[in-house]
Amino acid sequence: MITMLKILILNTIGLDFEGITNSITSYLEATERSDMKIDFALVSQNFHPEMLRIIREMGCGIHVLPLRMKETFRYFLALRRLIKRNQYDIVHAHGNSTTLAIEMWAAKLAGCKVRIAHSRNTCTNYPRLNKLLRPLFNLSYTQGFACGIQAGKWLFGNKDFRVIPNGKDISKFAYNPNRRIELRTKLKLTGKVVIGHAGNFNYQKNHEYLIKIFKELACEDKHYVLYLIGEGSLRPQIEKMVEAYELEEQVIFTGSISNMADMLQAMDIMIFPSRFEGLPNVVLEWQIACLPCVISDVITKECKLTDLVTYMPLQEGPSAWAEKIRSIKIPDREKIKEGVLEQIQAAGFDIQENAKQLKEIYYKLVGGGDEINDGKSKSYHLYQQ
Repeated sequence: MITMLKILILNTIGLDFEGITNSITSYLEATERSDMKIDFALVSQNFHPEMLRIIREMGCGIHVLPLRMKETFRYFLALRRLIKRNQYDIVHAHGNSTTLAIEMWAAKLAGCKVRIAHSRNTCTNYPRLNKLLRPLFNLSYTQGFACGIQAGKWLFGNKDFRVIPNGKDISKFAYNPNRRIELRTKLKLTGKVVIGHAGNFNYQKNHEYLIKIFKELACEDKHYVLYLIGEGSLRPQIEKMVEAYELEEQVIFTGSISNMADMLQAMDIMIFPSRFEGLPNVVLEWQIACLPCVISDVITKECKLTDLVTYMPLQEGPSAWAEKIRSIKIPDREKIKEGVLEQIQAAGFDIQENAKQLKEIYYKLVGGGDEINDGKSKSYHLYQQ
């Protein structure tokens, strides 16, 4: 019987205030960890010092390794040494392509018996490499996890995988009218219609399309304000686009923030014209906060937990998106709050229950306990092809 479960967690895109890292830390915060030793490996330059502080304050170690993308061979050897030296029971790596074979093979050669590849998206920036590494990947992992069915099918093909919900702290993100008044007063948003978006500035998130949508809105009504939450390599390009459209007074770049739950209280409508996604955490958070969301129809229907979500094809163009946004009636969030939260909980996205179930899965996988499957939670759903 295992008395101390040792786990190494890797997020291949870094440790920042983005969806994957927020999901990982939400699970840890909700998990009773007295019988667990959890470490992180920092594998890229994409990290935020505040996120590292949060992780360390939870009692987790952080091991800095050579850069995964720039020093791949050195990274592989260092990761193998780390896993072998610390004799981890589980290596749990999060990513969106078969390049996870790097982490899985390092763990396999280091003697780790439980190697979890966790799919977080439905596309990759490296399609040729993804295809090339497929045979090696299929031989490397012992368990396939995914944030949703589409993300699982993308990475694991016709092999079985387990759906692990992107659970949320419902009480943290639930609508708070007093906090909304405080924030909108502080940010001088009284009388404004606040449009929000959260995501890294990259090709996937499609910010240039988003700015074109907002241009259509702002040209007709100066009461619209757009908040862009996040960082990324394409931010300077988007800032120039905003300047070219003379929207500087109406578009606010917040950078990465640690108070997302608070910021959502000040919003009115969220838009998400992504080119592709796994199961986006932010859309779940927006629904918990009782915010209407207009999102691209390439995004999985699994994230539509309430009627607050409206799908729009990107092909219809920014003008059609703007017209749809204008037509949305901003709801009385306090009035619909109870019903919305009941729907979120019924769908299996309550982090308190999700975290308990994930821990049980961990123990089952290493042979240290019995996995309890009552058929009620998606986190126990083994998707069999």
